[in-house]
Amino acid sequence: MVIIDFSATPKQALRHGFIKGLSSPIMLFDHFDAPPAQEVKQIAMPIISPAQALINDWRTIGNDLNKVIAKSDTQ
Repeated sequence: MVIIDFSATPKQALRHGFIKGLSSPIMLFDHFDAPPAQEVKQIAMPIISPAQALINDWRTIGNDLNKVIAKSDTQ
């Protein structure tokens, strides 16, 4: 919520101040609960060596390049 809104008309500013004045005792003496925390699911990473991961990445890149070459040959 904006503390001071310079684009508001005097009527809007009066209404805004009045509502904030009415709500201040509620904000002081009421009890507010925090929203429930969302569950964070852990991701299990496959255990492979960095060398094997690099080999798999380059194999995927090579396959993609072959698909692009095959597609451009047919056009």
